[in-house]
Amino acid sequence: MTGELIFYAARKTSLCERSLRKSFSELDLIADEAKFAANCKTLGELVVSSLKTNDIVFVTGGLDIGGESDSPSVFARAFADNPPLEMKRLKNSSGSDGYVFASDSQAIILLPDDPQHIENIMNGALRGFLKRYRENKLIA
Repeated sequence: MTGELIFYAARKTSLCERSLRKSFSELDLIADEAKFAANCKTLGELVVSSLKTNDIVFVTGGLDIGGESDSPSVFARAFADNPPLEMKRLKNSSGSDGYVFASDSQAIILLPDDPQHIENIMNGALRGFLKRYRENKLIA
């Protein structure tokens, strides 16, 4: 699967990117260079652009900033009129959870901006999600 990595209001970006790239190689994911969004508008533009050429988009950060700018709120508003087939929380027993918004052939994955939390989600809840999607051939 090909993917794109977007950091949104993220901290520890180099450590998070290292954790993500390690997990990508273990999960047979290929991701291009990371992109950065400092506000909701740029995040939306990057996600739309990324989905034109990628199966999966990972958005790291913005989960705990609160208000209408946190990433779950941004995506909830974006999908209000046309919800994806699947919206799922990715449980993380050691901290912030992640989220999945998925259609037949593409997914947006929201992850916290903590390397340990990323690894827990990537090796736990997200691994199961990706395996199920591959088996159902919803994402190539």
